[in-house]
Amino acid sequence: MNIANKNYLGIGLIGLAVIVFWIFVMPVWDRVSLLNGAIAEREEILSSRKEILVRIDELNKQYQERSLDVNRISSVVPNAKSVAELVSTIEAITQQTGMQLVDVAMGGSGKEQQELQTISFEIGLIGNYPSLTALLDLAEKNLRMIDVQQINVSQASIPGAQTALSFRIKANAYYLTVK
Repeated sequence: MNIANKNYLGIGLIGLAVIVFWIFVMPVWDRVSLLNGAIAEREEILSSRKEILVRIDELNKQYQERSLDVNRISSVVPNAKSVAELVSTIEAITQQTGMQLVDVAMGGSGKEQQELQTISFEIGLIGNYPSLTALLDLAEKNLRMIDVQQINVSQASIPGAQTALSFRIKANAYYLTVK
């Protein structure tokens, strides 16, 4: 073999090596680069999901710590109309003050589109003025929110009894509608 043929053979082998490198190695190199980018992106997503899970755990712990407050709020403004519970509350308050509950009349609710609904009611009572102030004090301190709108007072005519007053109290109680 002469030198010219050896040079051609060397150049041919180098050219063949470049072509093999370009055909087989470069696509693998590009794929590895793409996979490294995808791995970095997935690791970012994984770390953000871990952060979200940690935050959910923290919120769950806070909810557990404040469950007593949530129960209190739900008893102040219950999530159901519960007229029977409201009448029972009114009856218990009147018994504690020594007033005589004459009648209870329930009214309708407020607007149906709102979350906070009202139950209007009117109660008739017989008693004295200190009992009325005690009743209003108990209604104010009661766990369920009650708004007194109007109080009408007149003298009750009870034969053979002390001078008693007749009271008509118009008030509102509230409940939430869960949508």
